[in-house]
Amino acid sequence: MNSVPFTQLAKDIADNTTPNYAYITPNLDEDSHDGTLAEADQWLSQNLPSILKLPEFKPGGDGLLFVTFDEGDLFTDDRCSSRVSSGCGGHVATLVIGPQVRPGYHSNVLYSHANLLRTVCDAMGFASCPGAGALAAPMSDFFNKVKISTPPDGAQVASPVHIQATTSNSSPVYAMQVYVDNALQYQTSGSKLDAPLPISSGKHRIVVQSWDTAGGIHKSAVNVDVQSEAVIVTTPSSNAIVSSPFAIQASAGGQSPIHSMQVYANGSLQYQTSGNSLNTTLALSPGSHPMTIEARDDSGGITSKSFSVTVAAPSVTIKTPAANASVYSPVQVYATTKDPHPVYAVQVYLDNALHYEVSGTGVNAALPMPLGPHYMVVQAWDAAGGIYRKGININVLPVVVTVSSPAPNSTVASPVHVHASVPSASTVFTIQVYVDDGLRYQQNSKTLDAYLKMGSGTHHIVVKAWDNGGGTWTSGVYVTVK
Repeated sequence: MNSVPFTQLAKDIADNTTPNYAYITPNLDEDSHDGTLAEADQWLSQNLPSILKLPEFKPGGDGLLFVTFDEGDLFTDDRCSSRVSSGCGGHVATLVIGPQVRPGYHSNVLYSHANLLRTVCDAMGFASCPGAGALAAPMSDFFNKVKISTPPDGAQVASPVHIQATTSNSSPVYAMQVYVDNALQYQTSGSKLDAPLPISSGKHRIVVQSWDTAGGIHKSAVNVDVQSEAVIVTTPSSNAIVSSPFAIQASAGGQSPIHSMQVYANGSLQYQTSGNSLNTTLALSPGSHPMTIEARDDSGGITSKSFSVTVAAPSVTIKTPAANASVYSPVQVYATTKDPHPVYAVQVYLDNALHYEVSGTGVNAALPMPLGPHYMVVQAWDAAGGIYRKGININVLPVVVTVSSPAPNSTVASPVHVHASVPSASTVFTIQVYVDDGLRYQQNSKTLDAYLKMGSGTHHIVVKAWDNGGGTWTSGVYVTVK
């Protein structure tokens, strides 16, 4: 319902009704699939200026434009990376354009379309990302950023609200500002901000904005609920995966002075301290644990914050394929990681040779693999220098094309009934019929049923099946047409 002609964009721009997200695909000539790069460049030069004139692409705006290709040259450049020479379809050009993008930046990180998808999901503020985007890392190194470390988004806080923020910027930052509900409340020089701000009770949106020497304006926002008393947990985050022992950092404040704070795990008191802040470590057994941090004030009031953590050692879980499974190429490899530290890369080894890698916390990809038995290992790398893996045995099967009609060396009448099929579990997406080396029929299915006119004489009928990895599988019969 939302797929419209490209001419609609010009109307939306003129009416100031452009959507929050738009996907634009030129035709096959103008996207350089059938045409030339010069034609694609001409199309871009004609159409991008009107997009980049939109207010969201002005300094301080959050407009983001990607120009990318969906496929590379499979036959001349099939690299995944400098370490993996084949299996990914080739390198593609991808441009990232917008006022929050680092000017002239070229990333050395291995990224794929899954990373691009994740970047879009994060930019849109989605709670989840579909498909391989759920495990891919966002292309965060492309952007100048403001990071608000305190308070967390959605936190319950007490006034004055302690705000801490830092910047990651390609140009020197000379000033930072704090806006509360779109009104400027505080500013300071430099690239760091640490300030307590009086804010009235209720829900508020806090925006921290930086200004750099290149004219860049960058910002980040959190939503808070200001209450009379509040506990703020800065470490760990809710539902975090941690190793044991793990750090706990929290503070509390409000109208009445805080005299002590306590840490409870699984309903049992684990630690307590005097004052309005705590910084300690806690050792817990592996598994999920409900946590509560309490603050007691001089008026006898008790304020608490509850959350959960999972204590776990780093691990890889291969969800598909199953161990000892017989599968068809390309093999859908779906593996996730559990790690107290950020995972930045995942690799797939086949028979001890690096076969595929991706930037992210897991892998969800269809990987071409040669026929026969293999030992497949999924290996993860984390930010703490940890390397861990999981291996399974699999067997990659050939796709058998069965021609059930006509029978081999049979004598038939025209039109000739051709019926063929491939295993339903295979990754075949289309089947073709060739008669004497000429393509006569094609059907996008795992079965084919057709009646083809043929002249008298002997003919060679070949049925060819194509799988999703570009592999072909054939079977042929000779027939005599009377």
